[in-house]
Amino acid sequence: MVQMVQENSGRRELEPTHHVARHCRRRDIRGDGRVSPAAFALRAGEEYLSTNWLEHFHDTDRPSQIAGVQRALTDKGFRVRRSASFAVLNAGVSIAMCQDNLNLEIQFVALGEAHDPSHTGIYGYTAHNAAVATLLATLVNPDEVYPADD
Repeated sequence: MVQMVQENSGRRELEPTHHVARHCRRRDIRGDGRVSPAAFALRAGEEYLSTNWLEHFHDTDRPSQIAGVQRALTDKGFRVRRSASFAVLNAGVSIAMCQDNLNLEIQFVALGEAHDPSHTGIYGYTAHNAAVATLLATLVNPDEVYPADD
């Protein structure tokens, strides 16, 4: 069985090999398939960026994991439009790149909710830190951007 999370300072952090998906609006995806930094920008007052933990779905097939995320979001009442996409990030790579390039420690933390046990948050930056949003956007492989299902 996949080791779910690692305990660290009272937080349940995702393993470095794990991945999250970020729901992106149509305007967050550029014409070349790359994700805009706006998709990873926090709003004023937000403590973390909402994402969904793909390995929670215990499937290695990425389209099945993305379908699980979409179901989780709709089950909790979030409307996923047909024009939306999901951008995938690797937790360990993202953490290492933020540390190496920005000298900033971010964390991928499992938040699990009753209607969305895959809910995670990326902690460690603020709405005023555009460099993190820009870096995270560059870490998304265009081949790892998946359209929402109808």
